[in-house]
Amino acid sequence: MAVTLKRKRGAVSYREPSSDEGLSESSEQEYHMPPKRVEPSRRSGRHQQPSARRASPVTDRYQATASRSSRRHDARRVTYKDISTDDEEEGDDPDADFDVSDNEPPPRTKLHKTPDRSSKPQSLQPHKNKASSKGRSPRKFVLGAPLKAKETSQAAVTTTAIPTDGLKPAWATLPYHVLLQIFVYASHPLRDENMKPMASIAWLVEAARMCSAFTKPALTALYRNPPIFAMKQTRKDLVWHLISPPSEACQDHRVMVKRLELDATQMSAFTDHANSLADLVTMVRSLTTLREVDIFDPNDRPPFRERLRRLRRWVYPPELFQALRESEVRLRSWRWNNTFCDQGPLGMKSIHSDAAFQTLRELTLTKFHPAEVGEDRDKDEDFQGPPTTEELVASALAALPSLRALTFETCGIVSGRLLPLLPANLVSLSVINCGELLSDALQAFFTTHGAHLEELVLNHNQALDLSFLVDLKTSCPKLEVLRMDTTYYSSLSMSSDNEPLYETLLGESEKPTWPCTLRVVDMEYLRNWNSISATNFFSSLIEAADELPWLQEITIIAMVDTDWRQRAEFRRKWTDQFRKVFARAWKPPTPHLASMKAWREWQSGARPLDMDTDKNDMLAEGAPEVIDEAKLDHSDSDVPLIQSREEKQNEQWGSKRLRSRSKAAASYDESSDEELQSEATASTDDKVAFVQGRCHTVLFRIDNFRPREEIYGEADFLDAEPSGDEEWNGNDDQDDEGGYAW
Repeated sequence: MAVTLKRKRGAVSYREPSSDEGLSESSEQEYHMPPKRVEPSRRSGRHQQPSARRASPVTDRYQATASRSSRRHDARRVTYKDISTDDEEEGDDPDADFDVSDNEPPPRTKLHKTPDRSSKPQSLQPHKNKASSKGRSPRKFVLGAPLKAKETSQAAVTTTAIPTDGLKPAWATLPYHVLLQIFVYASHPLRDENMKPMASIAWLVEAARMCSAFTKPALTALYRNPPIFAMKQTRKDLVWHLISPPSEACQDHRVMVKRLELDATQMSAFTDHANSLADLVTMVRSLTTLREVDIFDPNDRPPFRERLRRLRRWVYPPELFQALRESEVRLRSWRWNNTFCDQGPLGMKSIHSDAAFQTLRELTLTKFHPAEVGEDRDKDEDFQGPPTTEELVASALAALPSLRALTFETCGIVSGRLLPLLPANLVSLSVINCGELLSDALQAFFTTHGAHLEELVLNHNQALDLSFLVDLKTSCPKLEVLRMDTTYYSSLSMSSDNEPLYETLLGESEKPTWPCTLRVVDMEYLRNWNSISATNFFSSLIEAADELPWLQEITIIAMVDTDWRQRAEFRRKWTDQFRKVFARAWKPPTPHLASMKAWREWQSGARPLDMDTDKNDMLAEGAPEVIDEAKLDHSDSDVPLIQSREEKQNEQWGSKRLRSRSKAAASYDESSDEELQSEATASTDDKVAFVQGRCHTVLFRIDNFRPREEIYGEADFLDAEPSGDEEWNGNDDQDDEGGYAW
């Protein structure tokens, strides 16, 4: 490009500018130098266009200075815009002086960092070379190109050779009840929690067609709880198949149905909008072996929030209860939802007097809240007035003579007023997401109504603490299952009111007692207590080990608000204690019971089989794991220590190592020699008075993990799409037609 001097702008100053910016501005105004995006590497003079006339030495001096300043100034500007020669005009091309012919190879671009002269020239690929953002690529990348298949290394599957005679068992000769249990175990559940069908439905249909001996057990496993609302396209056909089976059917499917799970929000589209109610009534009347009916609302599950948009309200039709009266059905399980009741608790009591409900053993009450009570009733207990909601519900429950299991879900009536009115012969009690339940009222209920209680489930009750455990041994002497989940949910998705409503989970002077009949103890996400209360809770279980012969499953997940070093030592101590006291020693399976041939070889005194006896995963199977104490690294991190291993005979080395670690940890706090000696004495081998050793599951975890409504794991952050953007290995693939644009 020729350099033009404009004389009308005045004389040119020979003073050299003091800054690069000023130099760049003056040079651009005086000579209109084209901006250069990158600095060419060793460009010779023959690549430059000849000027129209020779400039003076002063002009050459300013031209060289302006060129260096322009290169330094433009080198800091990085653009990621894809330059297209079709859209640009020839005069506006910023790299016009770098254009080359089609026969000439593209020039190499110089990096701003000092390159390695011993390395080979690198191609200009945007995703593999940094110079691509400052220079033009020799080829265009295709947007939306297919990704390269990700190379996944598959682990080698090792199979164990089992001695066999080559005889196939006669599966068709097995009894019906054995085949039924096999199909139920292999296929259930038939749907997920969102009422989506599973692949096991088609598998059961294929198994029923495979062999005549498989037909009845496979269809029974399918129709015992028919997935009506999981089959959207064929829902009407399935309902009509249950109402009037075809004459050529080899089995009567109506006598196979034992349970119905119906979504109340889709009941208007049961079959079609015109005949849904009639079809529901006809189906209930035709199912003579029906025992359980669960008409639910999907929003009654966690996080227990109301839907944002309103749906058409569905209510229990009177025709449904009339069909139950006319049929010979004797129900054992039923769910009442207050949202679907028009008559309230009074209507429930009248329906409970029917013969179909007199055999109820399990009842679930959902969304029953107390009515507003006047100030006169609160002040005067002898106030005569209309009965409260608690009293009406209690009278409806009293009309069920066979009731043994009772469940409350999101019910505000569960308080000190209702609990004393409940039946005294309850075997199972479940209270879920009831914010009005307090520990004092529950403890008083156990004193009068806990003699026959065998199962107790207390989940998501925001105001309930653990004070009722103090007298649990005497008040509930037959309790076998105790489950409690202290995860709470906010009332609105945008609010944060899911914190506990009690001051402390367990007082420092309170120590739980445990019934001798316990089989399962499941306490999850315990928090809002100090180390003293937690110590009382854990030590109560350890001290009562000799009185818990039937305990087989322990799950304790807790948070202790202490220093991280104290929490690590606290976790190590109690994890080791629970492992020694309750964990059952894992024993490998006997290899000579793998087959009949292996048994014969073992009896004949043959060589022992070299079979793989790898242990199953403890968390998946619930089996304790045998770990060498000498090879175990007791880390002080907050990683959950879930271990259940066989006690070694000699633990002197491990105990000395733990003492040395505790001394080293204490040295960071600049403790005195007396404190170091006391910590070393406290970290000696913990001797247990009694070893129960019968628990197949010991899950013990102490950390500062705060429960959330959605807990994300490693799988939530993995890219399921195959990716070909691996790390660059130094070689360029010039033969690829497509690629990435970034």
